[in-house]
Amino acid sequence: MKKMNDRSVCRTGAAAPLILIAIVAVAMIGGGLYYYLMGGAQEIKINPIIASAKKGEFISQVVDQGEVQSSDNEEIRCQARARNGSLSVISVVPEGTLVKGGDFLVELDASAFETELEGQKIAVATAETSVIQAEADLIASQESLKEYNEGIYVENLKKIENDIADAKSQIATAQQDLTLAKSNLEHSRKLQGKGYATLQQLESMGYAVKSEEFKLQKATNLLSLGEKQKEVLENITRRKETVQLESDIKAAVVKLRNQKAVLATEEGQLAEIQEQIEKCDIRVPEGVQGQVVYAKESSRSGNDWVLEEGTTVRERQVLVRLPNPDKMEVKALINEQSITRIEVGMPATIKVDALNSLTLKGVVTRVSQYAEQSGWMSSSIRKYAVFVSIIDPPPALKPGMNASVTIQVRYEEEALTAPIQTVYGVQDQHFCLVQIGEDLYETRRVEIDGDNSQLVLIKGGLAEGERLVMNPGAYKEKMDLPEFKLDTKIELTQEESQQAKAAQENSDSANDRADGQAARGQPGGGRPGGGRPGGGQPGGGQPGGGRPGGGAAGGGGFDMSAIVDRTMERYDTNGDGNIDADETANIDARAKDMVTGADSNSDGSVSRAELEKAMAAMMSRMQQGGGAGGPGGGQ
Repeated sequence: MKKMNDRSVCRTGAAAPLILIAIVAVAMIGGGLYYYLMGGAQEIKINPIIASAKKGEFISQVVDQGEVQSSDNEEIRCQARARNGSLSVISVVPEGTLVKGGDFLVELDASAFETELEGQKIAVATAETSVIQAEADLIASQESLKEYNEGIYVENLKKIENDIADAKSQIATAQQDLTLAKSNLEHSRKLQGKGYATLQQLESMGYAVKSEEFKLQKATNLLSLGEKQKEVLENITRRKETVQLESDIKAAVVKLRNQKAVLATEEGQLAEIQEQIEKCDIRVPEGVQGQVVYAKESSRSGNDWVLEEGTTVRERQVLVRLPNPDKMEVKALINEQSITRIEVGMPATIKVDALNSLTLKGVVTRVSQYAEQSGWMSSSIRKYAVFVSIIDPPPALKPGMNASVTIQVRYEEEALTAPIQTVYGVQDQHFCLVQIGEDLYETRRVEIDGDNSQLVLIKGGLAEGERLVMNPGAYKEKMDLPEFKLDTKIELTQEESQQAKAAQENSDSANDRADGQAARGQPGGGRPGGGRPGGGQPGGGQPGGGRPGGGAAGGGGFDMSAIVDRTMERYDTNGDGNIDADETANIDARAKDMVTGADSNSDGSVSRAELEKAMAAMMSRMQQGGGAGGPGGGQ
């Protein structure tokens, strides 16, 4: 134990001088450092990296990704109109085939049309028979009128005129016979007075006079009757028969016209069916050529559509695209920060990924004036489509290939430039730290006229060859910078404030009325008496963040009905309550996936009910995947 203590004492004694030396060293270093920082601060020297302002080429570019497509696409659509909304593909030309006018592309199932064609042929034949019968009825009615005027009427008239003539003849005969009978009676009376004739003979002569008088009266009656019959025939019977026969003709004309219209309708339906059968055999239009590219449609629901045998298609759906290989372009989506710098006619280079980054020359041919439609989950940065035509595209270039586009937005052949790292910005001003001598520096305000990823274009404030400090912000003690400008008060007139308040009050009142209608199930407030999917109790508007009549669907602040309203308002351009195939074709890719995926009956048109159902399913999947809150947004 004693040995161990002695050994410890020895060690302590040996270490003490070392500790003392260390303390002295630290004190000396600390003193020197203090002197350096405090007393010698005015003598600090810096050793920055120096760059120079130079004259030379200045190139500013915008780089973004794009997709190769043809600027001259011939879209081959399904023109056949199926009675049940869709047709099946029987066969299709292989993708990539080079085709020309008249070549086969797609065959659709025409069996339903062929069955309908046979029934329609029978309908046309029946209509033709009806037309023939109507034509015969018209001819018969026309001939009946002619027969009456030229036959029956003339015959009856002549018969009556003969009766009149006979009556007149009988009257004349009766008159003669009556005169003779009266003369005989007078002679008999004279003879009887002289005793030469008996009383019986006298009475016989009297009877003969009465008989002739009766004959004369009968003939007179027959004449009167004939004349009356002639008058009735000419003034009544003929007009009655003529009116009836002419009405028969008019009725026959109308019947014939109707039967011809029926025949035309049936023939039109027959021609339409035959046309639909012809449209099931889809071929390349005359004067068109290109390489077959199948149309493809993607859906958020996972039901991606690809043209192949057995798949179903709808009317107006794009089946095949025939891009012109000699007219290729790249569609690039440029961020809103850069789009104002791009103009038609600017040169560009294109590097195609699939062609080992082959560099091609291009030129900007079109700059969209409107931002591309955003998808449901897209960022807030808007993108604009820029189309770059490819000069002399190679045969290996195919539509759909990814490409990188570099657009030269500015070129200065002889410009004063400086590295971008030499400029320090203070609010809206730019400064450089210029070395004017050994450890002498001057803060210089400069005017910038553009920049790229490496250089800034100097408009004023610097001269060629001046030495500039890189990263001047690290040497602020050498810079003489202006004070920051404080924010200034924004002034509004009382009238401007009042107008804004009045507009807000009107908007709130309109919303209150709409919410009240929704709660009562009235028009303008959503579906009668019901909450929106995922909302509160029907018609109640229970707590949960939604408006009366239905909470916000999905719980995370999503108002599904409002989303459906905005979707229908944006894409239902003709206002018919459905998003049809033509309207869907103009929707951006992301939104198109959602809309086409909502087409549950595959009729090519999306109704509001289908859209609501699809949205409800999407919200349900989001909740199952971890979405916060219960129906209506949570209590």
